[in-house]
Amino acid sequence: MTRAPHASRLTPASLLTIAYVGGAMSMWGTLADTAWHRTNARDSFWSAPHMFMYVGGLIVWAATVAAVVLATRGRLPDAGGPVLHAGRLRLPFGFALSALGVGVVVAAAPFDIWFHAVFGKDVMIWSPPHTTGHVGGMIAASGLLFAAAAQRGRGVFRDARLWMLAVLLPAVHFIHIAHYVLSHYVMTPATRTPDFYPLLIAIMFPAVLVALARAAGPLAPVFASLLFLAALATVNLGLWLTGFARYTLTPVVAVPALAIAAIYFLARRAAARVWTAIAAGVAFTLIMVGVETWWMAAAVAHPWPASAVLRALPTTLLAGALSGLGGWIWGGFLLAPRIEGGAAGIFGGRGRARVAAVTAVALFAVALVSVYRPQVFGPPMTTAEFALEPSSSFPVQEAVFWEAVLDEDWGHAPRLEVHSEGVIDGIPLPIGPAWCAADAATLAREVAALRFGMEVNGVALDLARYPTVPQRLRDGRHCAWVGVVSRAQRASRNRIVYSVTPADGAPATLRPIQVEMTVVFKDP
Repeated sequence: MTRAPHASRLTPASLLTIAYVGGAMSMWGTLADTAWHRTNARDSFWSAPHMFMYVGGLIVWAATVAAVVLATRGRLPDAGGPVLHAGRLRLPFGFALSALGVGVVVAAAPFDIWFHAVFGKDVMIWSPPHTTGHVGGMIAASGLLFAAAAQRGRGVFRDARLWMLAVLLPAVHFIHIAHYVLSHYVMTPATRTPDFYPLLIAIMFPAVLVALARAAGPLAPVFASLLFLAALATVNLGLWLTGFARYTLTPVVAVPALAIAAIYFLARRAAARVWTAIAAGVAFTLIMVGVETWWMAAAVAHPWPASAVLRALPTTLLAGALSGLGGWIWGGFLLAPRIEGGAAGIFGGRGRARVAAVTAVALFAVALVSVYRPQVFGPPMTTAEFALEPSSSFPVQEAVFWEAVLDEDWGHAPRLEVHSEGVIDGIPLPIGPAWCAADAATLAREVAALRFGMEVNGVALDLARYPTVPQRLRDGRHCAWVGVVSRAQRASRNRIVYSVTPADGAPATLRPIQVEMTVVFKDP
């Protein structure tokens, strides 16, 4: 009997607060994980960024499942919004949708383990299991957005400012995932293309920003974009202070969001019409393409050809228009708990509300299918195509042989099979072998007694003209890298065989090692 009062104190506001803490931890972990990979390369299951993601996701799941449990037991009477029934279960729609999203994220983990076991390691977050996890994260954020929107005028959310903040935070998390899904485009600006990069943005961002404008007012898209920009800048500062690789900051969301705000300000009574949302999606896309075209030329110094921008523009605008339509539907359902008649009152009848929901799901499915781009590989590269040259300075984290040095069997097994993938980003690529030791003195002695060999797609490479480059790893090891750098790559699968052989008279502790590496280059 003593537990009931405590359980009843878990209101929607407190449950949302708990979920937001978990979401913030997960967001930090996701961003820090990519920086960790770029600085330290791949890591263990128990790395610090991974733990932030796991614990953060667990907190969100606990808060949303608690809402379902409390609603089922009749202790969450002010859940707001529709409450679905599944047998004896009562499912507050927003919280239940968020719990489902976390479940999808969890399901992506064994899928990812299987995928790596079958296809090898990858460096792209666009793999099927990773995409599954991102979709689950978007579903979870959308659920919390529904749960928060339904709370307007209830409890502490009688304060309109608190309610606005509660709506903005899950929207910021949705924007974060959409931004993260841009993959290498947010890390190496030189890889940004004038077609696929704007298409991804036009598909994902107008939907959430238009939904916010319709459900929370014209300024909500701007507030959400600025909050995301502030969060990203804060993460960047933390990464900089701890010596980790950072993301690039661009006006990709905040500036175009002003176009959506302007259209909804000007629309006034027409703000609820579908054409307003479609126009807002198109306006966002036009401004985004213009800003990014200028940014690539002025800030990144990799200008897009005007012909390529214009050739891709019709498809990108269509994507923005359809994303605006999806945002109009989404925003309508966010408004429904506050309107007499609910979704039927918003869309003009239950039948139309069902059609709107089916249309939104269909748009989501079409968006996923439309961005599928199978990589087309050419034949293995010739030695001449690699445009090899000596180098005495390069980041070892970018080196192809980095995968071998970090392999758990390095230094123990006489032969390693390693897989490496990389996006062609225009940065000189170190492809030479290496040797590592516990300290600099040991490294100098051992390297003097070793001979390095290298074959590129069956052609032996003379390493005599390439310097030995000392590098100290973050784990404390000292390594000597053969400074072979490739200036050019194309989409291809390549086989590089490295050998490290003790010279005559070398200490018996030095044993020969052969590394057979499959190296895959992908177009951006």
